[in-house]
Amino acid sequence: MSAATPGSSPLVEELPSGTTEIHIMPGFGNRLQVVLHSTDGMPEAMPGAVEAVTVYGDGRIEYHPITAKGGAA
Repeated sequence: MSAATPGSSPLVEELPSGTTEIHIMPGFGNRLQVVLHSTDGMPEAMPGAVEAVTVYGDGRIEYHPITAKGGAA
């Protein structure tokens, strides 16, 4: 899987075909941590944190990076 790095807004990618679970967990502040579980081995955490995550039924996941006050990412 090619893990997404927060910073570009927003990022949409295809979920790997072996994905069995997606854990979206609260982090410090208003941040979310995303961990993908698959049949291919160990769970893989997305580096960094995001502000929002959308998982689509057609196998896509969309990450919304954290934006600082004033609109900077």
